[in-house]
Amino acid sequence: MKNIIFLSFFLCLIMACVKEGPPGPKGPDGPPYTWPPGNITGYIEFRDQFGALLFTVEKDSVLVQTYNADSVFRAYTDSTGYFILSDVPPGNYDISISKAGYDSLHMYVKHAGGEIDKFTGTTSMSQPITTRFVSITAQALIDISSNVIRVNAQAVFEWPKPPGKLVSGFRFFLDRSAVPGDGRLAFDVPAQWISDIDGVTGRAIATFQLPITTVPSGTQLYVTAAAAPPATAYKPWLDYTSGAQIPYPYLGDSIKTIITYIEE
Repeated sequence: MKNIIFLSFFLCLIMACVKEGPPGPKGPDGPPYTWPPGNITGYIEFRDQFGALLFTVEKDSVLVQTYNADSVFRAYTDSTGYFILSDVPPGNYDISISKAGYDSLHMYVKHAGGEIDKFTGTTSMSQPITTRFVSITAQALIDISSNVIRVNAQAVFEWPKPPGKLVSGFRFFLDRSAVPGDGRLAFDVPAQWISDIDGVTGRAIATFQLPITTVPSGTQLYVTAAAAPPATAYKPWLDYTSGAQIPYPYLGDSIKTIITYIEE
């Protein structure tokens, strides 16, 4: 028994006297971890040109597709509007969405991959705006009391569903060049400024104000009217290649006139 106790004490003493040596050289780093491919999912819904949700339209047959190197990932929505792009490698994707009878659009997605799906939420597709313009007129008048130049414009259009007020909306633009630039002014026509003419055509009016000092006599002004989506349906998408926000739903038919301001 004494021998066992002595041997144990001797072993502990030896272990206590052993010093740890210097660390060895660090081995090479392993390859960086990358998440495995994962799914991109979401829903597509439909709106008419007036911004109203369409509940009776079948939500299938929407083509959703994107690319990664030489691979194409493609899927169609089911009857609920749900789509799933399966086993997509991590990365940034420009996903195109298209269906006959609706405006095509894009969706930019940052996809991390892995087991949890990248859910894009609900994306709206809109019917093209069918409003058509008949004519446009404009005039520039000086308002001495306010020290401004007022540019009044009106456009005559065909009702999409005559003779009601079922129009998407109207947006007027004022430019000082045939090519729109940074100085472009926009005016969204309020509903009370839209009126019926004869049950087939209607009228939309707009007005702009410019400081007198910025409009010398002889200045040419370009006025454009465009059929526009209602403000409630407006939701732009990102063009990640240029960083620009693309207005969506898109503008419809447009018409332009040129006037010259002459100081009297």
